[in-house]
Amino acid sequence: MTETKDEKNKHSKVKKILIFLFLFILLFYGYIRFVEPSFLTVKEYAIVDNALPYSFHGLKIVQFSDVFYDGNGNGKMLDKLVNRINELNPDVVLFTGDLISNRIHINEEAENKLKEALSRIHANLKKYAVMGDNDYQDKIQYMNILEGASFTVLNNKNDVLYYGGETPILFIGTTSLLEQEYSLNDATTSMEDISSYYKIWLSHEPILMDHLKEYSIKPNLIFTGHTLGGLVRFPHSTFLKQEGMEEYTNDFYEESTMKMYINYGIGTYKYNVRFLNPPSISFYRLYQY
Repeated sequence: MTETKDEKNKHSKVKKILIFLFLFILLFYGYIRFVEPSFLTVKEYAIVDNALPYSFHGLKIVQFSDVFYDGNGNGKMLDKLVNRINELNPDVVLFTGDLISNRIHINEEAENKLKEALSRIHANLKKYAVMGDNDYQDKIQYMNILEGASFTVLNNKNDVLYYGGETPILFIGTTSLLEQEYSLNDATTSMEDISSYYKIWLSHEPILMDHLKEYSIKPNLIFTGHTLGGLVRFPHSTFLKQEGMEEYTNDFYEESTMKMYINYGIGTYKYNVRFLNPPSISFYRLYQY
């Protein structure tokens, strides 16, 4: 039985629609898998806080997080990251964890390459870091790389920073909350009273804010990562979120006197895609008015 002209036209339209859908899906996947993950953007924030010591007025902080270095494929991104940070001429650089992908174990050559690259990151005052949950696959390697690149690793520790005045600010760091080795008490232990200090707390996971709600010492600022912002974002929906962090889909949260900023990271985790959420570093300028 032969097809009528109308039937042939209908079949031709269906065929064209299917071809269009196939090409669209192919191009869309190529974009979210290979194109957008190769971008690197800078998100800028102005933080105005009267509690900030005036000597720190204008302080420039750069934060990066969740590199998931694989020893090979994202080497170009690493160089791009270092160059972009240095172009911003930061006073302080913060790394908030997950340096190496837990899906691989990098060899000594890749470890040295990573250490050399991170050592080229310049900060006028200091470079700080904390451990993420993926960094626990080889804690010794992580410490060798970060300390070898002149980062001060705040594993349940704190550090006093001066900048052109007699009043310092305090940087506090806790290890990954998911690994259950963190200690709020150890992180805030000091030979002197820190209650009056302006405090900046680093943690890999934003759930730190939940822990600090009932803690006696409250920081002014919190900087975290881990969420990746949800790898696929639309104007009113977010997908491929980190397990256990589904409520943290934005980059800013406020609780009482605490302000928390979340960096969406450099790499990808589990799903090697990004959409409307390119790799980014965060650039903060602190002002006292």
